Amino acid sequence: MTNPDFINQYRNIMGLGKEPLAFPKTGGAYDSRSLLIYTKVQGNRTYKDRLDRFVIDLAKDLMKSASQAGLKLKVKRIDLEKALLCLVHTFAHVASVCDRYNYVSLSLNKNDYDSARAQFKSLSYPSIREAVDLLTKCVCEGNEAYVIKKPGTYDKASKSGLRTRLEPTTAFLNQLTQTGLVFWAHPNGFKKNKTDNNQSLLQLSKQSNDGKTKKVQALGRDLNQDEAVLVILNKKLKALRIDFSFPEHAAYNLSWNYKSRTSRLRHMSGNQLSRRFTNNDGDAGRLYGHWVQQCPSNLRDYLTFNGTPTIELDFSSMQLYLLYGMADVQPPPGDLYGFDRIDRYWMKSVLTKSVGAENRNEAIAALRAEMKETAIKLLKEAETYFDIFWERHRAVYDFLFNGQAWARLQYLESTIALRVLKQTTEAGIICIPIHDSFIVQSRHKCELETAMLQAFQSVFPGLQPTLK
Repeated sequence: MTNPDFINQYRNIMGLGKEPLAFPKTGGAYDSRSLLIYTKVQGNRTYKDRLDRFVIDLAKDLMKSASQAGLKLKVKRIDLEKALLCLVHTFAHVASVCDRYNYVSLSLNKNDYDSARAQFKSLSYPSIREAVDLLTKCVCEGNEAYVIKKPGTYDKASKSGLRTRLEPTTAFLNQLTQTGLVFWAHPNGFKKNKTDNNQSLLQLSKQSNDGKTKKVQALGRDLNQDEAVLVILNKKLKALRIDFSFPEHAAYNLSWNYKSRTSRLRHMSGNQLSRRFTNNDGDAGRLYGHWVQQCPSNLRDYLTFNGTPTIELDFSSMQLYLLYGMADVQPPPGDLYGFDRIDRYWMKSVLTKSVGAENRNEAIAALRAEMKETAIKLLKEAETYFDIFWERHRAVYDFLFNGQAWARLQYLESTIALRVLKQTTEAGIICIPIHDSFIVQSRHKCELETAMLQAFQSVFPGLQPTLK
């Protein structure tokens, strides 16, 4: 039975539209983990140019290896490059969709190439054969070839079998990834949504009457001294070219959602920042709007700004430092979340639940709810953890449960963030905030450290925050 998903996928990428699709004859099937070789390259100009350069270099390397091994090339280099173009294009797609395919399947039967009605008539049989031989015999890196060949099979009695399948090695997958041929929604990439560059720089998020939804509206006032930086920064962000540079295919795999079989970065749109308050002007006020802020943290390590690697710095224990700043008290030495024989995660969770609660019982109940979901054996420890944590930090306990402590803390956090952005922007450095962390090109690490420390101390002069 023919797989309808394969038909649609093949037609779309090959540009076949409603043309009838020729499938392998009896004995020439492919399995569900194999992708039939593309006979035409699709994709945007940037991708095609990158693919062309890679194939030219690959052909040179293969020819050099063949020469050193005493092998004689059976086809012209230009014909070899044409065959490699379709093969590499198909391998790049296999690598891009991660869990969908393991192999590229193709025919090594001359009859499938030579006749006017042949399935692969647009490809040269001698060139494909030569390209496959070189990719399986030549070394890509270390002792790994480019691909592992799994010969086709044919049962005369049943007149059935499988096409030849080619499995890309780890070394080859890494090469494709490092060259930028592996990316989401290959080969065209995600269609970017239009960014609303006229969005209000100041916004107010209000709960609906039913309490189930939130409505975001423009906040009608002038920017204050801290917020004025958003006008200049947004112009720079609009022109900033952001990409990912993965050192290996395994790192790219981190972007894949294996449950939904899609990329975890499907919404790479939005390149402007706005300050959003909650319910009332002056409550919260965090910066939102840029797609990088939604990027999973384990992928942000691979971000590049204008082709240059980036670095992300965080304020350590930010909310606790803010509470101590409000109390005008020095925090205790050492790790503020570090307690003997207690996972640091749960101590941080005590603070998070406390800041967002109306009272002690509500905070402990929220902690228990999380433990029930992820660590049910700790349920009986919830109250103990709460008391141990706040005994150590009793100097700031009175700032909790006095009516939306979280809104005050977020306001202070966002004010500090705006002052970091003001300093970096004035220094000609493009910076993207992720609440209490900031991303800049790696070469600007020292300038960012200085800006973060000075911005924090502009609000709380007596405190020396730590960065990580």
